[in-house]
Amino acid sequence: MMFIRSLFLAAGLAASLTSGAMAQTFGGHVEFQNIDRDGDLKVIAGSAEISGRIGEDFAVYGGSIEVDVEVGGDIRIAGGSVTAAGRAAGDGEFAGGSVEVDMDIGGDAEFAAGYVRYEGVIEGNLDTAVGALELLESSTVNGSADLTGQNITLRGRILGNLDALAEEVIISGRIDGNIDIEAEHLVIEPGAIINGRIEYSGPNPAEISPDAVMANDIEYTFRELDFDWDGDQFDGVNIDFDILPGGEFFAVAGVGFALLLGLIALLLMPRGVARLSRKFRRQPLLAPLLGLLLLPMGWLMLMMAVTVLLTVTVVGIVLIPFWWVFGLFVIILAYPLGAIAVGDLILARTGRNDPGLGLRLLGMFVILILASALWIVPPLAVISGVILSWIGLGSWVLAAFGSKDEPVAPVRPSPEADAV
Repeated sequence: MMFIRSLFLAAGLAASLTSGAMAQTFGGHVEFQNIDRDGDLKVIAGSAEISGRIGEDFAVYGGSIEVDVEVGGDIRIAGGSVTAAGRAAGDGEFAGGSVEVDMDIGGDAEFAAGYVRYEGVIEGNLDTAVGALELLESSTVNGSADLTGQNITLRGRILGNLDALAEEVIISGRIDGNIDIEAEHLVIEPGAIINGRIEYSGPNPAEISPDAVMANDIEYTFRELDFDWDGDQFDGVNIDFDILPGGEFFAVAGVGFALLLGLIALLLMPRGVARLSRKFRRQPLLAPLLGLLLLPMGWLMLMMAVTVLLTVTVVGIVLIPFWWVFGLFVIILAYPLGAIAVGDLILARTGRNDPGLGLRLLGMFVILILASALWIVPPLAVISGVILSWIGLGSWVLAAFGSKDEPVAPVRPSPEADAV
């Protein structure tokens, strides 16, 4: 958890330096009480507690989320544990492990979660892909409901049509539209009021309480259903979630993550990083070429070859997981190391042949920001990231297995540069 929070904080540092006006907040724990904001707000955090008013769209992504807000636009929340209250004028999208919502939604609502408990009014349609869904007595769906889940309990009111695919459906509320249900078990409890047509198919006849009020008899069709809940049940579900953070988050988070790894490398192995950088300055073409040969197929072949050797020795089998963790770490670290090497090359052109920690960190940060900025044209960003990884991996190999060398002589600025 501490590592994840550090990642978010690093991403937040990059965000604050690159786009101070961005309507986003990053952090390990974010807490806003009685906020009053006219524009959009997006929060990405390990945990979040937010209350108040947001004039336009509102999005929260994190581990544990608690909100009590008035939202003028759409609301989107994704987290491990979600508790939401208040009102949203637009659509609502909720995803997580456990989602409890006590909120009026002015548009459509979509839920994708292990468990959902909803209480409130949905002015539009309701779509779900859940493990368990419970609509409480005071809940109302003014549109239609298209529900997929393992267990669905409907105690509230649905004014439109109901389509449900579930292992068990329990109805004790009121449904004014037509009903089409596929389930292993359908239970209509006392107090249920159904005004539309009912079509039900499944392996077991419906259990209907004599106290239920039904305008029409059930049209029952026997059908064998196999619910193993491996995810195939959701293939046909019409849910178009826009719940993931935007591309700018991944760009910022990528900078923050790479910056964090590069800083760790600079602190833990300063001499090794300096040697790697010198190798790249001596052989600026060989390093990326070597990285090209190694990444990804060459590196995978090396990993497999060592794994086979460890397996043959029998005793070395216990080292295989550590070897693969090390190999993955090398691939991930190659990107920030490439940024350090390129930053040092630029600094060397100014006469700073052996920059200190501060300048080296600054150079890496500038290169990472420039590479991230290329996401305006995604293919260029991918190419820059791959090249930096080639440089980092190739330079690392040259530093680890190459011959010892002396520090590179300082590169004096050109007379033209002095004149300027």
